[in-house]
Amino acid sequence: MIEIDGRRLRLADIATVAAGGTKVSLAPSAVERMAASQRSARATALTRPVYGRSTGVGANRSVSLDAGDNEANVHGLNLLRSHAVDTGGVLDRETVRAMLVIRLSQLAAGSSGINPAVADAVLDMLNADALPEVREFGGIGTADLNALAGTALTLLGERRTMDGEAIPAPLDTWATADALPFISSSALTIAQAVLAHQKLSTLLHNLTTVSALSFTAMSGNPEALSAEVARAADSPAVTEMAGLLRGLVEGSGAPSRIQDPYSLRTLPQALGSVAEELDSLKGLLERLVVAGNENPLVFGSAEDGSNGVAHHGLFQMTGLARRVDALQLAVGAACATNLRRISLLCDPAYTGLHRFLAADDAGQSGVMMLEYVAAAAVGHIRANAQPVSLQTVVLSLGAEEDASFASVATSRMDSTVRALSTVVGVELVCAARALRMQDRTPEEFASLRFRRAFDAGLSLPADVQDRDLRPDVDAAVQLVLIPEFGR
Repeated sequence: MIEIDGRRLRLADIATVAAGGTKVSLAPSAVERMAASQRSARATALTRPVYGRSTGVGANRSVSLDAGDNEANVHGLNLLRSHAVDTGGVLDRETVRAMLVIRLSQLAAGSSGINPAVADAVLDMLNADALPEVREFGGIGTADLNALAGTALTLLGERRTMDGEAIPAPLDTWATADALPFISSSALTIAQAVLAHQKLSTLLHNLTTVSALSFTAMSGNPEALSAEVARAADSPAVTEMAGLLRGLVEGSGAPSRIQDPYSLRTLPQALGSVAEELDSLKGLLERLVVAGNENPLVFGSAEDGSNGVAHHGLFQMTGLARRVDALQLAVGAACATNLRRISLLCDPAYTGLHRFLAADDAGQSGVMMLEYVAAAAVGHIRANAQPVSLQTVVLSLGAEEDASFASVATSRMDSTVRALSTVVGVELVCAARALRMQDRTPEEFASLRFRRAFDAGLSLPADVQDRDLRPDVDAAVQLVLIPEFGR
């Protein structure tokens, strides 16, 4: 059971809930915080206009709502129904669960003014795994209005769940005061970023170990990883990565060259840059999953008269778009060294083996085509790395004259995860094959993490005769997606 308190939520816990099978609860303090926020919003709405409560939204912000419609919740239901349109492919259950748990956490922060009963309904939906069907096209990085409005219609029983079933206990109605506060969130965009961040963190960990296997198979010169060089690095992340790699390749043998190719010599920079961007994105996401960024933001207390609202633009995920862009660029840049290492592992000048790690030099192709597979995957990664944060658009009769398109950036990250896992998997196949053909054994090496990764590589098929290598790559991709790989 994972408790949502609106103050802190680990990214790993979001991933656990998203994977399915883990229940969620709301802390009593979170429920009281939401109730206090609701009281504050009600008190404020009696004294001044409040966007979405007493006015329309978007270009309709200057339209005052009919008091009778408000009382009958007509406007709230109309808002949810009109904003629920999305299209494209149906998102997977993992992403939708992550969206729901993040939205719960944000509501628990107590800045929305929403009725706590809505949060209870979302909690029941999540724990029953009666998930809304959410499609890929709808958001532009200024709140996932479509996805959350569709979730509301599912909670009301107007839409079926992903499984085509009715929600077990549909809500009777939805108050106008609770409509905009529920959908004013980028929970889906943040969810996609969180899940991709967790998978990319695992991949970086495993890529670091696989790179050490390649380094060893090509008798790299560890001087580039030395403590003296590391101290001169321009980033703490590069210094740390150099130390990590130095420990992994300890005892790997005498180097073959004074200076290695860049794909070995610049490993600390290439991988350290990815680590640095992952850490920056993590810090931002840890704030966003507990941030009450609903517009308007509700604050203060109705009891002491300090209540109020503030209309703002925090819902525009400019920072998230920029952080995702930076991470994608770092991964795309690092992939150049991945491809080069795979190429060098095929070169007898660097491994002392037959070309393409083939069984002989009589024309067998060995792992030749794996280089093509990896290059195709890198092409996708580099395409995904084209910056999204430079895009913009003007919508809603000019009321919204900019957009972050963070939703586009985060939706690309799953593609990057799949492509990068292929690249790392291919390098593992080649590095493990080279070490096996060199008659190296895990016991030779000082690092336990290195030995475990080598053992995992040895679990791949040993036959080096020309054959179908798809099963090898599939098995390797599964290995490099496992957090425990090489640990």
